[in-house]
Amino acid sequence: MNAIFFDLDGTLLHTPDFATLLTETFHEVRGEARDEWLEEYSESFFEAFWDCEPNPYRRGFGAFGDDAEALAETLQRREIESCYPTDGLEGDLDRLAEEYRLGVLTNGVPEVQRAKLDTSSLTDFFEAVVSSYEVGSHKPDPEPFRTAEERLPADAYAMVGDSEDDVEGAEGVGWEAHRYDGGGFGDLPEALDW
Repeated sequence: MNAIFFDLDGTLLHTPDFATLLTETFHEVRGEARDEWLEEYSESFFEAFWDCEPNPYRRGFGAFGDDAEALAETLQRREIESCYPTDGLEGDLDRLAEEYRLGVLTNGVPEVQRAKLDTSSLTDFFEAVVSSYEVGSHKPDPEPFRTAEERLPADAYAMVGDSEDDVEGAEGVGWEAHRYDGGGFGDLPEALDW
């Protein structure tokens, strides 16, 4: 049996604008959101994120003293609560699960990504969830894809995602790749060259 892995943010789930989430977080905790705060957080967070450092949210808010923990918790909560599944997703996953093993392969912090799946009632559709943070390397690096193969044995693999990292990473390890354009998953599996 073949396996199809899906990216999470922007593919399975609609995700909010990051700058908006961050602005709302500062307003909730500090009563205002200054441009320099947004820049400070973004620079620190992404540096920690791409290096797979523990708790990049907390690291991003490290310069905000006593508010750092509350800011990190608020941003994570807002991110999780504001995601929602693409239209018709459950029907498409039900249909695909009849013939394929399904998994999620996502660049992200494991507990946050799994919480998004749980909150969106999608967890039970997938036999494996692989987060880049668990592997210590992000897509398009081959390591997340190889870990996905270990966790979900199959005859062949495909990646469905909305970014070049998804497509290039999958093709780089010999998987089929399908660039998701936001129009649903009705074109699967026909869009895959199996």
